[in-house]
Amino acid sequence: MESKKNTSPALRIPSWIQFVVWLSQQLSTSLATRVALHLFFRPQRFKRPVREQEMHDHALQTSCYVPEIFKEIQVFRLAGKGAKVLLLHGWSGRGTQLFAFADELRKSNAEVVTFDMPAHGQSLGKKTNIIELVACIKEVHAKYGPFDHAVAHSFGSMALLRALRNGISMKSVAIIASGDKIQNVFYRFSEQLRFSGKVTERMMQTIEKKFSMNLESYSSSKSLEHLEIPLLIVHDKEDKETPFVYSKHLHEIANNSELLLTSGLGHYRILRDSKTVQHIVQFINQHP
Repeated sequence: MESKKNTSPALRIPSWIQFVVWLSQQLSTSLATRVALHLFFRPQRFKRPVREQEMHDHALQTSCYVPEIFKEIQVFRLAGKGAKVLLLHGWSGRGTQLFAFADELRKSNAEVVTFDMPAHGQSLGKKTNIIELVACIKEVHAKYGPFDHAVAHSFGSMALLRALRNGISMKSVAIIASGDKIQNVFYRFSEQLRFSGKVTERMMQTIEKKFSMNLESYSSSKSLEHLEIPLLIVHDKEDKETPFVYSKHLHEIANNSELLLTSGLGHYRILRDSKTVQHIVQFINQHP
């Protein structure tokens, strides 16, 4: 069984949030659970760095309504006559975060599409979840695809694998810094904000009841059980956000996968490391 605590907290939590978390747990588990759920579904928005600006400015930007969740998302498209490739960012990220892949894919005239998840980047809203992201992938695939390939990062990888399990078809997929067990996402969150294990368990029970779902069914390892398409699993050994042992485990159980472990790139710099980007694009090009 995987450890629930794998790394020291990486986020800088504002002091007022730390106080609210502490106080709520002093008052009652029920109150603390409500506070935890309020924070859990709300990603952080970060200012787009200069390195992403070129992709942002050159992409055709459109809004896409996702009827399943009654939300609009921002889509970025770089036209091409080659293979269609979908790029997916992670939690608290942006579609343009994968600009290095777009640059490399454009060399082979690929058509590149990415989008900002709900409550991320230029998409509206303050909260979202993996169910909504899977719905977004399905809708974008229907309206802008079908896609031949996909490259996904972190939380986006988990959602992509679930979308593939739900029936979306592609020729190859690359996932970067993916998590595995969905329960570990909750334990990681609670570790960072210092919620108790009791609150964490109550969170998961509340969500399963609210959405009438089994959280385990959204785990990457569960999604991989019947996936046969070529899969490249990429992870940095020094990733402080998501332990690389998750990807090693996914590779062991996957039916048709390759594993690339890097070193010294962490959770985010791996997205713009030229050697890693070229390796992933070469993998895609090997499956026309």
